[in-house]
Amino acid sequence: MIVGIDLGTTFCCVAYINDKGEPEIIPNSEGQYTTPSVVYFDGKIAIVGEKANELKHKLGYHIFEFVKRDIGKPIEIPPELFKVQETLPEPAPYEVGGFKYGAHGISAIILRKLKRDAINYFKKIGKLDKSIDEKDYELPAVITVPAYYGDEQRREVRIAGYAAGLNVIGIINEPTAAALAYGLNFSENNKKIMVFDLGGGTLDITILHIKNQDEIEVAASEGNNQLGGMDWDKLIEEYIIDQFQRKFNTPIPPDMGFEIQKLALKAKFELTEKEETTITLDVEDIGELQLTLYRNRKDNRFSIDTEEDSFYFEERSLDLLTRCKVTVETLLANNKLSWDDIDEIILAGGACRMPMIPKLLEEISRKKIRTNIKGFSYDTAIAIGAALYGHYKTYLKGKSKKKITDALSHSIGVEYVEAGSHFIDHLLKKNQPLPCYAERRFKAGPNAVVKIYEGESRRPEECTLRGEIKLDNFQGYVDVKMSVDEEGMIKIIAEYDGKQKELEISHKLYEFSEREKILREKIQAIKIKDKI
Repeated sequence: MIVGIDLGTTFCCVAYINDKGEPEIIPNSEGQYTTPSVVYFDGKIAIVGEKANELKHKLGYHIFEFVKRDIGKPIEIPPELFKVQETLPEPAPYEVGGFKYGAHGISAIILRKLKRDAINYFKKIGKLDKSIDEKDYELPAVITVPAYYGDEQRREVRIAGYAAGLNVIGIINEPTAAALAYGLNFSENNKKIMVFDLGGGTLDITILHIKNQDEIEVAASEGNNQLGGMDWDKLIEEYIIDQFQRKFNTPIPPDMGFEIQKLALKAKFELTEKEETTITLDVEDIGELQLTLYRNRKDNRFSIDTEEDSFYFEERSLDLLTRCKVTVETLLANNKLSWDDIDEIILAGGACRMPMIPKLLEEISRKKIRTNIKGFSYDTAIAIGAALYGHYKTYLKGKSKKKITDALSHSIGVEYVEAGSHFIDHLLKKNQPLPCYAERRFKAGPNAVVKIYEGESRRPEECTLRGEIKLDNFQGYVDVKMSVDEEGMIKIIAEYDGKQKELEISHKLYEFSEREKILREKIQAIKIKDKI
């Protein structure tokens, strides 16, 4: 069996293809089809999902959530980066019990819970022998990632899968997975489809060229890893906090944070279904706060009065909606496309349930968006697409004509010097079809260093250093050969003076090879429980 895993910021989902060739969602140990991406972890015991969600409201410590936003951030900043980059990422150590797990380590705990539930389900339906120990069985899996993820982020997702005890046979972009799930209902040829994927923590927009039922090609992608449904939650949370302060002239006690978060999420869900909702916050020894929130003003007019007490959800969301609009327009402009080139818009990700999202897209595209596609769910489509990808890649390899071509998420280039200034020569360009290859000859001084950068700017300080090859060379020339495989992993070869040096960036930059094994040992030693 091969599973497809949607490793989401707020929720995860797992699917597989049954004996009839049909996709099925695998329920977790609580019988639910989605698992909250929330972890209680004290260094020895981990609880993942709804029970961890409940614990955060009771305990308020040892809780980790929204870790996907930190995937790719270093555990610590290597000293050499201070010399070559103007802007450095904020470290995300996620330290527990003296060990720095990083965002990928916490993600590995989530993946191990999903793996355990899948194996137990397969045992239950007779697909696996009941004597199999979860720790000893490397379950084959395809894991989805945002299309704009760079090599470092993809690498960390693969490490998380390895540490969790999965056999990661593929990494696939989330919009591509959504399109595969949608393709079960697709019969027309030569269409360009925009997949607008707004999840709990990230926005991912991809344009796909559906050449026919068997051939899908990623044409372009753009995204924002700091924009998602949780940002709409914060609008409501901030309103509750502000109204409490106004009514009682005192701040909300710090230990009420998770309760406010819970109320905000509930209000968002209700405003998705209804025009208004009422929430109540009762704080012991202070008093009760009751608020009515509205989706829109009755006259549908907007106000610029930010001091008023009333809450109109869509009006307060203007800044977030503008960020969505800018991301879409950037995608079209950078790829010389117009709305006339787009045949259909597909929504994916739970946050797209909010009526303001399809409304925004209909306003700017002048196209009708279908929100109820038979057999296509915002919550499960990406996991189903991942399972289909794994099925095509393995069981149907050589038997199916299905061809899925992804694209490079970021440009990759080599630093060079011209008239005393440093620039980047992009050998491979963003949105180039994968796999891709390029080679170029550069002048090289003695003992040169070939530096590889990821990013769209020509200025090295505005891009991310992804690795370097130190040459033991005489002055002359170096041939740089650069390739990226179908899953976005980069490989560089430098040839000079009859010698050849190779750099597999996905394993070299932070020297993770030994650390990967230690992380796996740590994750495998954890007791995954359903409750304390």
